[in-house]
Amino acid sequence: MMKMKKLALVCAALALVACEKKTDLPAVGEPASASASAVAVEAKPAADPKTARMMELLRAVYGDKAAHDNYLDVELPDQEKRNEIGSYRLEPVAMHELADGRVAVVANAQMVDTNGEAMAYHVTSGLLNAYLLRKDGGKWKVEARHENVASLGSNGTFGEVAWVSLGQGKPGFIVQHGGTWQGNSINLMSVFDLADGSMHDLAGSVSLSSDNEGACGDETSHCWSIQGKWQFEKREQAAYDDLVLRFAGYEETRAENAPDTAERKRDELKGMARYKFDGGRYVLVEGENIVPGV
Repeated sequence: MMKMKKLALVCAALALVACEKKTDLPAVGEPASASASAVAVEAKPAADPKTARMMELLRAVYGDKAAHDNYLDVELPDQEKRNEIGSYRLEPVAMHELADGRVAVVANAQMVDTNGEAMAYHVTSGLLNAYLLRKDGGKWKVEARHENVASLGSNGTFGEVAWVSLGQGKPGFIVQHGGTWQGNSINLMSVFDLADGSMHDLAGSVSLSSDNEGACGDETSHCWSIQGKWQFEKREQAAYDDLVLRFAGYEETRAENAPDTAERKRDELKGMARYKFDGGRYVLVEGENIVPGV
């Protein structure tokens, strides 16, 4: 009997300790702990000052309703069928203030699907858009808008934009664009005149550089890498300066029927190509463009 009483006392003591250590259950709707109730909120990255400035200019063209932080949802004409209007995502790319106070903006457009997502694939080019604005009475006024005037690049975008002078009092810009396909890469350049009422590529996508370094294996009989640098040079008594490209690089070749172990012959290459504006576009007038196509 005494043993049974002692056992009961021990069990009661253990139960008391367990009750003291027990954590009170939270009330309904009350979080179990601060850490469990914390919700990780991912902050949106703010647009950088340059992008914010370009977005301000594009809102002056299309309105606030179309604008997000770094792109706009807009209706634009098809590049070829100008009377057909479609939905596009428009992203600012570059801006430049001209000597007379006007500001030029270049933007890239991509078609969007029914869910509003940009349709950017490897084979999809970016669509070039350009605008000229002037500030009047504290507000931006649109002087010129050139929508979907050229299809350039790959993966839904074109590349670097550089602001240039095409001649005395002729501001313009060049766009470098291209892509890589199965290890073969090419970089092209296009030229645009900001004063061109029907803006179009004045150079017709001149080849600037190319290589097949991503596809040059032991079994490849022809490998190359040619890089070009461009500049505009004054032509006397001409409204437009010449576009001059200078090339340097190499090519390696061997006979098609040679074994894969045969060494390719390497030649260092240099070249120059001069293009003159003929009133409609730049045409080759001196030298040779030695950049291989891909």
